[in-house]
Amino acid sequence: MGQQVLTLGLVTEELFMPIDSQIYVSNSKAQGLIRAFKDKRSIVAKRFAEGVDQSKPEIARGMLGRAKRQGIKADYLVADAWFGIKPMIKTALSLSVTGLLRMKKNKMKYRVVGSKGQIESLDANALYHNAVKGEWKKIRGMPYRAVTMDVELNIASGKNEAPNDISIRLLFVRGAMEQSKPCVGKKDWALFLATDPEMSMTKMLEIYALRWGIEVYFKEAKQHLGFLKEQTWTFASHTASIHLTAIRYLMLVHAKHGNDERRICDVRSQMKAQLNTLDFAQRLWQLFRVLINGTIDGLKEKLGEMTETVMRAINERID
Repeated sequence: MGQQVLTLGLVTEELFMPIDSQIYVSNSKAQGLIRAFKDKRSIVAKRFAEGVDQSKPEIARGMLGRAKRQGIKADYLVADAWFGIKPMIKTALSLSVTGLLRMKKNKMKYRVVGSKGQIESLDANALYHNAVKGEWKKIRGMPYRAVTMDVELNIASGKNEAPNDISIRLLFVRGAMEQSKPCVGKKDWALFLATDPEMSMTKMLEIYALRWGIEVYFKEAKQHLGFLKEQTWTFASHTASIHLTAIRYLMLVHAKHGNDERRICDVRSQMKAQLNTLDFAQRLWQLFRVLINGTIDGLKEKLGEMTETVMRAINERID
């Protein structure tokens, strides 16, 4: 209640790897601490303070900073519409990576050159109606139609902050019309932003599609890897749970490495089958051990102390 998990991951065309997670505590329906932290300088106490005092973009910026200090390198910063805001764009620029964000259709203003050469400030919906609607172009090899637009955006987020205009590329996307659907709805379009104004529309869609890896991670984590399944109320155990889940997932990633044909779920299923087989073998051995031990006890008068030596040798062999 009132808590959300933010996860940062490193994604390639082959796999997704979670590298940091943090809990955001909202102002509504949030459960307070059962008891105060004994050591307020501890990591979990600091994470709780950040979860309460910071916004989600601020927490994300902190995770990105930690990743960079640990030597983790990336070419792009990809995020969904939750982070399609000016502070995240500034974070991408400060990290010297190309920001590729899905944007909300809100009142954020973009500066464009009008048909008569004048500078206009328009939001996403106005841009769509004035310059995009009716101009859709099919993307070769993809089931989409799209329009790109180069605009300027003032990424200064405060009234007292000096204007900071940057050149960006906007990508308006909609699904290509199918034969069974003669008309795509007017609202069936999405907006993406790239801080690199030279980035092609195909490249933008290919890179953003990699973000699906984090959705696969959360599905696997929630259904099979014990994500927040512990019966506990403490913030410390919640923090431990999300990181233990990430470790379990990384073990599956490690097992998959070198075999691109297998999916993470295939690796998990194989491991589960192996563990079930091992568990069955262990239970079966306990039965055999009782039978063997009983048989050797019957020969104790003839073998003497050799019975213990024989059982010890059998146990070592089985182990």
